[in-house]
Parts: sequence; C-alpha cells; structure tokens
Amino acid sequence: MKRRAFLAVASCALALPGAAGAGVQVWFSSGGEPVPVIRNGTTIQAAVEQLLAGPTAPERGRGIRSAVPHRTPLRSVTTTRRVVTVDLGARFAAGRDEAALRGRVGQLVRTVRSIPGVRSVRILIEGGVPVGLFPGYDLRRPVAAALQERPAHLLGTREVQQRLVDLGFLADPGVTGTADSQTSTAVLGFQKWANLPRDGALGVATRAALVRATRPVPALRAPGRRIEVQLRRQVALLIQDDKVVRTVHISSGAGGKTPRGSFSVYRKERNSWSVPFKVWLPWASYFTGGIAFHAYDSVPTYPASHGCVRVSRYDAPMLFGFAESGTRVDVFDEVALA
Repeated sequence: MKRRAFLAVASCALALPGAAGAGVQVWFSSGGEPVPVIRNGTTIQAAVEQLLAGPTAPERGRGIRSAVPHRTPLRSVTTTRRVVTVDLGARFAAGRDEAALRGRVGQLVRTVRSIPGVRSVRILIEGGVPVGLFPGYDLRRPVAAALQERPAHLLGTREVQQRLVDLGFLADPGVTGTADSQTSTAVLGFQKWANLPRDGALGVATRAALVRATRPVPALRAPGRRIEVQLRRQVALLIQDDKVVRTVHISSGAGGKTPRGSFSVYRKERNSWSVPFKVWLPWASYFTGGIAFHAYDSVPTYPASHGCVRVSRYDAPMLFGFAESGTRVDVFDEVALA
C-alpha cells in the first residue's frame, strides 16, 4: 500500500495546461481571513506540498497561520478530467474542532484551484473516506458533515465571494474582499436560484443559504455545450456535458416576449446595432430572430426587456465567449417542466 501510494504521488507531479509561471499560490489565513502567498513550483503537487509545509517563520511573524495540522502526510495527488483528488493521511481530519476542519478544507481547495485548469477538488482520507467534491459540497461521509454547518455570521466578505465562485455564480477575479456591485450581481443570481428575496444583499438568510447550497444542476439533460434560460427564476445556466459551468443573473422579455423553445446561436456581434430600438447591444449572441443575449446597463430581477435576454456587464463577455455559434439554447418556464 505504501509503495503504491508513493508511486501515485511521483507520477502526478504534473502541471495542468497553463500552470507554468513564477510560482504556485498557497492559501493560509490572517486575522480570520484567507490570504494567498507565493511559493516555488508550477504543479498541483508542489502547491499541496507547500501548503502542508505551513507558513515560514517570517510569515508567522506577520500573523499568517495555517489550520492544516503540522506533518500531515500527502499520500497521492491524481487528476482525471480536471478533477483533482488529493489523498491525505488521517492527521488532516484529526480532532473535533469543526471550524478547524472547515479551515483546512478551505485552504486546500483554494490552493489547488489556484492552478489554472482545475475544475474541482476531491479530498480523501487514507485512500477511502471522501471529504468532499468542490465546488458543490458533494459530501458522502460523516468526516465532512461539519462543512454543511458553517455559521453564517462567521463568513467574511472574501469567504462569501469564494463560496459564490465555488458554486458558479461569480468569476475568480471577483474575490476581492470588498462587497462591490459585481458581488451584488452574483448574489442576485444565487438568490434567484435559491428562491430567496432578490435584493442582492448579503443578509443573514442569504449567507445561511450559501453555506448549505450545492452547485446548480440543469433542468434538462443533453450532451455538449448549451444554455438553459429559466424564465421563472430569471437565470441562465451555462452547461457543458450536463455540468453547470456558470449561473448568470438575467432579465428576459417583459410580458413573455422571449420565445420559449429550443434554439441555437446563429449570429454573434461584439457590438450590435438594434435597428428598431436604435441602441447598441454589446456582446450580442443571437439565437432566434432578433432575440439575443447581450450586455445592458439595467438588469432588474424581473422580465423587463423587449424580448432579448439582458446580462450584466460583468457576465456578458464570459457568456459571449461560451455561446459559440451553434450552441443550443433552451428557453422555458422551469415550473412547467415539474
């Protein structure tokens, strides 16, 4: 067993595509907030090893700490379809302090996901007990149950933003530690999905729901790349092979003017001129007639457009890149499918 584990570690010291650079980003904490430091290396394994080594003496002098127990052994690191599985010794899950376990998992997940190309992280203890699959908190054993009970009032702004990233409502650059308009837009998307009041604010109910939430799942099943526009929730799900890549806050056509049905993206224009309404539509991806996804200054929480699907300026370029020509678009009232 030990020899097999050693070989697994040795064979997985590989960087994912795009991982080359000056160093790896390793996440610790300071004053209760997650903080990154740069370490030598370019691979996933190097990042995990640096995390397990803990902060340096100068870093500790600056108040940087780690929740990961000292001398936690690394058994193996493997990657399959951009899902990274990290197998650690039992020391990683030692103790009864739930907050400490959450801190350890948070540090490890952030560290591994800082490597470009990583989609999610699976943590094993002694080769068998799964701690969880992130994003999504796919928890299957008692060792991870504590992660579902994160006290909402303990979530800092940066931690909330990282949670929104993990659940697919916010892009990585949105983790700034400041509750800005981009965060509010992501929160609106989450509130819509979770059927919460739509105010874009990080109130107690929203924070509590973020702790319990799992990554959204599509209402329909179909292979390949596609987009679901769910009219009742007013969200667009960007889906690849039945996995939701991003969930986006939208505003569709007032009075049901966005057509229901299955369509495909047939025309794309970086800056499109609307002849009937005499307005520029940035990042436009047309999927039926003159109906398109596009950026717009006003994206309210309810249907308000002339038929197009409005997207915020934060999400529009990303959606434009995702919606390649031929991408399937399903528009429906999700309640009617139930």
